[in-house]
Amino acid sequence: MHISISRSWPSVAVTLMLASLLAGCATAAQRQYQAMSTGNQAIMTQGKACLEAAYNSPDAAPVRAHEPFNVADASLSQLADASLATKPEIDSIMTIHPQLRACQKIALDAMLNTTPSVVPLLAKAYSEADDDILLLIKRKLSWGEYTKRRRDRSLAGQVAIQAESQRITAGLEQQHESELGRRQAALNAISQWAQTQQMINAMNRPVMTNCFGAGSMISCTTH
Repeated sequence: MHISISRSWPSVAVTLMLASLLAGCATAAQRQYQAMSTGNQAIMTQGKACLEAAYNSPDAAPVRAHEPFNVADASLSQLADASLATKPEIDSIMTIHPQLRACQKIALDAMLNTTPSVVPLLAKAYSEADDDILLLIKRKLSWGEYTKRRRDRSLAGQVAIQAESQRITAGLEQQHESELGRRQAALNAISQWAQTQQMINAMNRPVMTNCFGAGSMISCTTH
């Protein structure tokens, strides 16, 4: 007669694998930052293309000599331009302005899904730009004065948006550190459980008992 008896204990391999995955995954804050960064980059690319199309259109030809696409590229002669808008230039502004507004609306609508807190800053900048355009077409601002105000608005807008971006980033960093803390606590708990389980497994190693019988005599060997 031969009898085999075996006893085994669960492995901690699956638990350790889960712990490794938990430690290696990006936090929610990291994923949000990446989505925000990627989304805003796409918005900037699309917005620039939209504005360039309007700026380079035949309708904008009368104003291009006065107004650079990027106000940071304004020349000294453009900043010192004391001329007032002529009738053809005013007509050009009136024609291309709806196209510019459409580009702005696309950007604002898109940013509601990425960085909504920046939208009011941009909307304010666009509104102030329209006020200056009104003064320009009413011939109350020279081209040079308009360009200088546009330059100053651009710089102020960059400062405001940069400050808001830093605030957003700081908030995400705080969320990131908080999640890492929670993960570390979970990893510590898993590690402690795994160590305990390994100790139990060491004390209760799988046992195999082989028994042989002959008549009324039984001999067993355990290993």
